[in-house]
Amino acid sequence: MLRIPHRLAGSFLVSLVLAGSAPSLGAQRLSDSTASGKIVHPRPRALVLGIAGALIGGLAGFGFSKGGRTQGVGFTIVGAAAGGLAGFFVGRQMDERRAIAFRGTPALKIPNVGVELQGEPNVLAIRDEVAAVGGSEGVQLFSAVDDRLLSLGARANGLHGIGAIDLAPRTSWLALGSRTGLYIYPPLRGPGMLVERAYVNAVAAADTRIFVATENRVESIPVSADSVRKWPGTTVSAVVRDIALDEPRALLWASTDRELVSLRITGDSLVQIGSAPLAGSGLRVVVDRGIAAVAMGEKGVALFDITDAAHPKPRSVWTDARFAYDASIDGPRLFVAAGPEGVYIVNIADDTTKTIGLARSLGFASAIVSHAGHTFILDRRSNELRRIISTY
Repeated sequence: MLRIPHRLAGSFLVSLVLAGSAPSLGAQRLSDSTASGKIVHPRPRALVLGIAGALIGGLAGFGFSKGGRTQGVGFTIVGAAAGGLAGFFVGRQMDERRAIAFRGTPALKIPNVGVELQGEPNVLAIRDEVAAVGGSEGVQLFSAVDDRLLSLGARANGLHGIGAIDLAPRTSWLALGSRTGLYIYPPLRGPGMLVERAYVNAVAAADTRIFVATENRVESIPVSADSVRKWPGTTVSAVVRDIALDEPRALLWASTDRELVSLRITGDSLVQIGSAPLAGSGLRVVVDRGIAAVAMGEKGVALFDITDAAHPKPRSVWTDARFAYDASIDGPRLFVAAGPEGVYIVNIADDTTKTIGLARSLGFASAIVSHAGHTFILDRRSNELRRIISTY
């Protein structure tokens, strides 16, 4: 067998250790260099796992050797070679799967501030720098101050099954939709009032009225309501998944299992004035300055020109995400909560969409809202509310 001096074998093991530690040092430098939102180019996993495999295989071969120094060095070399090859091929497969998953989408590292949440949060609403997060622990309220998210306390601690939430502008009345009905809570303190007994899919709050979607019906309820009764509204052709208020134009937009529907707010009721078909179920809808974005799960996000509310015009469909849980718009950018993938940022300045990148570091993004130059993300992976600057 080939004789290798013991000192050379020791040097060989040291070099393996240093090589194995290099990826972590490189990763630290990479993280530092991307703190301002630059594109991240991850180290190939074939290289990382190849080095790690060689290190582990070499140490294992050396440890299992029973002979003298020469036999130990031989086992070390054989183990390092076998471990390095195994790690390389596994890493190459992971790199190939990653390339397929990203489909050429640049990775982004975006600075963010976050605050830990209690229980199991699942819905998010933002109004006038106040964030409301609903879930198993009721509603947790936060105020966005400079680069911090400060707790304002909690409401509705005993209410279970919260699936929809909104804050009335200026008045800060809190509207909560649950499996048992719609509850309205006064600002800051005081008990909530049950005003609609039904399974609530979505809510949208104006200054003086709360709009609520139950099955295929959308109703208008005054903020001053204090009892359950039959409320005025309208019925559409399919189950309503979400609603969004277009307050300057006195409109309400509803996304259903089949279409995007425009509703005119007339006094204390609603009248349907237009619609446009959807390629999938409209899980979430958001409107901003003549554009509506509808998150449709595995079908992506549909964008519409809604300047003519009676005739919404399809603009484009973005499909880079495996599953679009939610979407928000801030200026020329579309933000897509893509669950375990993170958050996609898309340029929608033109009629066509262009993906800017994907921020995986923002966690499992299940809900997203943009407001006044900031975007808030509900991260289910770390159980945090995160906030980024929309232009980062």
